[in-house]
Amino acid sequence: MTNDIFTKLKKIIPEETINKLADLSVCRDQAGSYHLFDKYVIKRIKDEYIVTVNSFDTSKTFYTLKHAVAWCTYDKRNKIVDSNRIYDLDKKVAGLESTIQGHQKLIKSAKNMDDKLIYLAKLGEEKMRKRQLYEELGHYIAISKSWQTNRFNTKPV
Repeated sequence: MTNDIFTKLKKIIPEETINKLADLSVCRDQAGSYHLFDKYVIKRIKDEYIVTVNSFDTSKTFYTLKHAVAWCTYDKRNKIVDSNRIYDLDKKVAGLESTIQGHQKLIKSAKNMDDKLIYLAKLGEEKMRKRQLYEELGHYIAISKSWQTNRFNTKPV
């Protein structure tokens, strides 16, 4: 669908302007995939978001769409260290989610108070760590949004 739009626009608008618009674009196609900056495709498969880069055969898996989009914007800006950090944080959050669920089940099934208190302490630590990870991710997402907004507000020359 994205290619159809740009094909139709090429008949009306000069190709140089189309290329600049494509570099700024964030579109969702009818299948539900997102196309970003004429370079990235984010596709939801079950509970994960798979990011593929058009020019490479590589892909990254994320557990939230926000993190996938933030990764794309940092990668687009060639901020490799930051994009890798976003990817790592997303993986850590996903791991903590499953660990938290496991400890919640253990708390419910604990037979004695000592075990229950140990699991509660571990659960508290994990929730605190998850909050810290989300705060750091929030910082990256805010910068990503700001960068995208600034790019969208510029007029192609």
